[in-house]
Parts: sequence; C-alpha cells; structure tokens
Amino acid sequence: MGTETVPVNKGVGFMRSRTSSIGFASAGFLTLCIMATAAAGQSEASTDTAEAGSGEIVVTASKREQKLRDVPSAITVLGGDKLANLGVQSVRDYATLTPGLTIQDSGSPGYGKIFIRGLTTGSLQQSATTVYYIDDVPFTASSANGGGAFIAPDPELTDIERIEVLKGPQGTLYGASSLGGVIRLVSKSPDASGFSGSARTEMSAIDGGGIGYSANATLNVPLVVDRLALRATGFYREAPGYVDNIGTGTNNVNRSRFKGGRLAARWTPTERLTIDAVGQLQDIDTRGPALETSITGTLTPLYGERKYSNFFDAPTRVRYRLASATARYDTDIGQLIATGAYLKSKLQTELDLTSTYAPFFPVFASLGYAYPANTGVAVVSQVPAVKKTAELRFASKRLGGIEFVAGGFYTHERIASPTDILARDMATNAQLPEPLGTIITIPVNDTYEEVSAFGNLTVYLMDNLDVTGGMRFAHSTEDFNASYGGVYYTAFLGGTVQLPPVHSSHDQLTYLATLRWRPTSTLSLFARAASGYRPGGPQVAAIIPPGAQTRIDPDTVWNYEVGFKGDFLDRKLSIEASAYRIDWNDIQLYTFFNSTQLLANAGKARVEGFELQASARPTGRLTATANLGYTYSRLVDVDPGVTAYIGAAAGDPIPQNPRWTASATVDQSIPLGPDIEGQLGATFRYQSHRFTSFPGSVSDPNLRLPGRTTFDVRAGLSYRTYQFQLRVENVTDRKGIANYMSGAPASTYLMRPRSFAISASTAF
Repeated sequence: MGTETVPVNKGVGFMRSRTSSIGFASAGFLTLCIMATAAAGQSEASTDTAEAGSGEIVVTASKREQKLRDVPSAITVLGGDKLANLGVQSVRDYATLTPGLTIQDSGSPGYGKIFIRGLTTGSLQQSATTVYYIDDVPFTASSANGGGAFIAPDPELTDIERIEVLKGPQGTLYGASSLGGVIRLVSKSPDASGFSGSARTEMSAIDGGGIGYSANATLNVPLVVDRLALRATGFYREAPGYVDNIGTGTNNVNRSRFKGGRLAARWTPTERLTIDAVGQLQDIDTRGPALETSITGTLTPLYGERKYSNFFDAPTRVRYRLASATARYDTDIGQLIATGAYLKSKLQTELDLTSTYAPFFPVFASLGYAYPANTGVAVVSQVPAVKKTAELRFASKRLGGIEFVAGGFYTHERIASPTDILARDMATNAQLPEPLGTIITIPVNDTYEEVSAFGNLTVYLMDNLDVTGGMRFAHSTEDFNASYGGVYYTAFLGGTVQLPPVHSSHDQLTYLATLRWRPTSTLSLFARAASGYRPGGPQVAAIIPPGAQTRIDPDTVWNYEVGFKGDFLDRKLSIEASAYRIDWNDIQLYTFFNSTQLLANAGKARVEGFELQASARPTGRLTATANLGYTYSRLVDVDPGVTAYIGAAAGDPIPQNPRWTASATVDQSIPLGPDIEGQLGATFRYQSHRFTSFPGSVSDPNLRLPGRTTFDVRAGLSYRTYQFQLRVENVTDRKGIANYMSGAPASTYLMRPRSFAISASTAF
C-alpha cells in the first residue's frame, strides 16, 4: 500500500534565554503606545463596530471587533447556523466552500495538510504554512520539526458562532507559519442574561456504505444574572464508512467515532472586566483510512471500487485537550486582553508497509534474524504535542486620528514523536517478540520556544481614508535530538545510532502595510502588502557533508493584494473581490548535496490569483451565495539538487493545487401556516484537476487527479422552536479523489460518496 513517507536520514516525518529581555521590550512597547495615544487622543471618536440587530457581520480577525466589510484583507466567514443548515461537520466540508482553502487529505479525520493560496510543497512538506486557531488559542505547531504539516485540526463544529478564514500572510498579528493565512474557529460565549439551550440529533447513511448517527446538546445557565454564566456542550457522532478492507474482511472500515465536550464560564465582576475560562476535549477514532488500492501509476482499482487489502485495519487516533483563560479589561481608550492556554494533542496513525519491508527479510535472515513466513510490517507514527501559549495585547479605540493594536506573545512547544516500524503476526496482528519485533524505531524529541512583540498602527488621513503599518519581531529557539534503533541498525551498524543534539535560534521581522478608502458607508476598497514566515530549525540529518546547511533558515513570503468589499441594493447584495500576487523565497525543500539527502532553503515560487465572493438576499425568504477562486502557483527557481531528488524544476506547478474552485448555495423558505415554515436548498461545489507531485519525480511519480463537481440538496420544516431536515449530499454520486500516494501498489484516497441524512433540532 502506498504511504506518505519521509526520507530516512531525516529521522522525522511526523517527527520531526533571551526571553526576558524581549518580554520587557514587548511590555515597554505596549506601555509607550498606550501613554502616547492617551496623551495625543483625548478627543475619542466613535468605534466602528456593529450594533446589535443591524445585520452586519462582525469579525475579530484583526484582533479587534470590526465590520467584515471594513477589514482591509480577504476573509471568508461562515456562520454557525449556516454550517448546521448545510450539514457541514468537518474541515473538509467547509474547505470546499472557501476560495483559496485546500485540504490534502490523508484518508482519516484530523490527518492531512491544510494550506491557503497554494502555499505547499507536496508530500514531503515538514511544517505547516497555515495556522489554525480555536478562539484566541493557536493550535498549529510552529516548529520546523513539530509535525504541524501532517495535522489538519478537525474540532467538532458544535455550538460555533462562526469560522473566519483569513487569506494571505498574517505575520504581524498571528506570527509564525501563517504565510498562507489563518483559520479561526470562534465558539459561542456564555450569556449571563438568561437561560438557553439547544439539542440536535441526526442519522446518516452512505449509498453502498454504512449507517451513522450523532447527537449534541448545549446548555447555557446564568448563575448570577448579568454577572456569571456557564455554557456546557457535549457531542457524540458515529460517521459511517464506505470502504472495505478485504485483507481482514472488515466492511465500511473507515467509520469514525467523535466524542467530547466543552465547558465555558464567563464572569463579569465589574462593567469593565470580563473573564472567560474554557476547557474542552475531543477524541476521534477511525478504524481504517478511506482509500482504494490502485494499480501502480494509475487510478484503476486493483481489488475493485472502494476496496483495499491490509493484514490489519490501520486505525487513526486523534486526541485534543485544551484549557484556556482570557481576561478583558475595558479602559477609556481601549481594551486590554490577556490570554493563557494549555493545549495537548496527539495524532497516531498505523499503516501496512509489508510490501516495502518484507523484501528485506531474506537479508535479515542471512545476518541471524530470521522472520516467520507469516510476518507483516506496520509503521506506527505519533505526533504527541504539548503547546503552552500566552498573549497580552491592547486594542485601542479610535483616538482622534489613530488607533492601534500592540502586544507580546509567548509559546513553548514540546514534541516527543516516535515512529516505529514493527513486525507483526499477520494472523493476529500481535507484535513479534524482541529483538525481531522492532525493525526500526526513531524516537524524536523537539522543543521550540518563541517570544515576540507586535503592533499595528492605523492613521486616519480622513474619516474615510486611512493607512495601517504593522511589524512583528520574533525570537525563536529549537532543540532537537533523535536516535535510530531496531533490528535494521543492529544488523547493519551494530546497535543504536544516536544523533548529537542540535540547537538553532532565529530572529525574524514581519511587516504589514494597508491603504483603505471607504467612498461610501457601504463600500470599502483596499490595497495590502504583507509578509509572513515559516520558522527554520536545525539540520537534523545523520550526516551533514562539509559546506551543507547546518541550520535551515525561515522561508518567507510577500503578498501584494488589492480588493473591495461592498453592500449594494439596500444591502440585498454583498460582493467581495481581491486579486493578489505572492512571492515565496528560500523555500524549505529536500535536495541532494554531495549525494546526501538534506533539507535546505533551495527554491522560490510565485502565486497569482483572485477570489470573488457574493451573497444575495433579494427577498426576506431567499438567500444565495457564490464564490470563485483562481490560484496559479508554480516554482520560479530551484537548486539542481532539488531537481535531482524530487524532480522539481523552474516553471513546474506546485502539487495538490486546483487552479479553479467554485461553490454556490441557495436557500428558500416557504410559509406553510401559523408557526410552520418549509425550507428548500441546494449546494454546488467544483474543484478543477490537480497534480500529485512534480513532473520529473521518480520516487513519487506525478499523476493528474481529475476535477470534481458535486451537488447537495436539502428540504426542511420548522415548527416553532423545532427544525427537521432531510439532506442528500453528492446527489449524482460522482467519485471524488481526495489524494493519491504512489507505491507498489498505490493508494487512492476517496471523498464521501452519495449520502443521506435526516436531522431534528430544537433551541430554547
């Protein structure tokens, strides 16, 4: 079975102070900003946030409340009610509704790559280029060796206020690894004004597959009216499978179980101070991947549609544990926000690699390590991470002709990430006794620490014309150590190979400049230039030839963009459009250096594209949305060693990027009588073809994945506080290919076939 692998001498795959002085500098910068504006801006202007009931969409993408129309950057916002109406349950579902956002699927929830505007380097990418936030807490690992590229966070979308997808680098406000953009999941907050709650249940079935069900409930309880409230959410979901593992005889093997909950408290001891505390957990267990074994180099099924053959079911396990506290204090000139968080996450995958390693068994036997005839090989990879973060920032009101956001940020990340290649009895899936049981083991330990100071300052040249400048300084350190053990190293090298510990540190500056003009109260035009970076790290190869890089530098992007946002026809039509160019420099790519495989800053790329979003509300009962995205990403320069290793050359398109994406939704409500209302709706999604790797790749042959067009339909009925809905997704049952991994045989990862769902919900 084909798998996503990482070069052996890298030793990772998944695996992969001056803090006090910077902290004082950050605090000093914050204090100076507050003092300067307090002195210069006693004539306070009114803030530009939406009033309740105005119908305006308010976002916090700029770390302050703003009308979506007035934020000078490209953002897609999906509200929680709309997500529920469309049946969106995962990051894979809403990615197809968001221009510029792509998921490189690896067959199981929580496992894959997320990237925005084409910024990826394909299957060998080590660290993330897009950052995921849960409320004010960064989820994504920053470290170059923290396995962030393999984790597609997939928190349950229950009791969600909205999802904000910020396009383009967000380096000044969100820091490391946000070169493509940021995804922010914003939860609903406790409300101390009254008791409320909601509940929802759903049953689903996949054509030719299994049956699933889900239930969730939320309860909001005011403990002290207008002062203290609790909000509790619990969920359980069984997602049906549709793939069979003929090796074990397990039907619908890719079924998944999601369970967890969230408990939030909000205390408002004074009119100026609000304190939020949140704890949440989630478990995702998937019995096997959604893949189909293919004939090598093709998309032709080897064993039949939706079938693969492993000697075990290859489960994936995902765990999220998050605790955070946020305090907000309102002053006469702005708001002071302090956030601290503890995040513990784990991704564990198991894959069948018998076809790759079984050919070595005769060699091991000649060296005294004889394996039984019925021996299979499994690779078990883990990315267990602990991330601690803290941020202090001040967001001013408009003070005369200026407003600003300024603050400091700290993160400490620790990864203990083993990858084990194990020999198992194919009949029982039990590991063989040692020393035969462990063929290769690669325990990795990585620690990353960062301290940064940031600030954005907006100057109003006129009430409807302003400029913003921003900067962020970050200092990071990383410590890495790993060893290689198991039968392979004992047989060929006499025992465990311990790599010497390595250390690196970097200083990085990112910048932002925007120009915004609002000719009318409902139209905003902007020009934006912004930079971002992905942290570098130590060179972790076992052998580093003379003259090779011993430290990988950050790769950086500059994004140049123009766009507009407007409401027209008395706000019955809203349109957003932007066009951009991104220059990506010092890209972290694998290369050959003196016949040794290494990671290096070894290329440049350019991305050009545009995004268009529109929503229409022609009547009070009819709503429609549409979006279109175009992304043209390609390499413009690579080192010869990169061409020799991964087959990439200047002019090649970057893998896994569809050039065109589009979607549209339409919903019509129909009055049927007193307290009764019907709903009809449909969703259209389109993704153009894309390529799996670089054209000249030998180890990972390039394949063209076909585009995909799907339609969903839905019908509903509302009676007072109760809602009922029937959905059919992928009505035409078009086969969709999410990803492809070469091998002998190869693996084709499949999207969900036609499915049916019926749901009932209530709110009180």
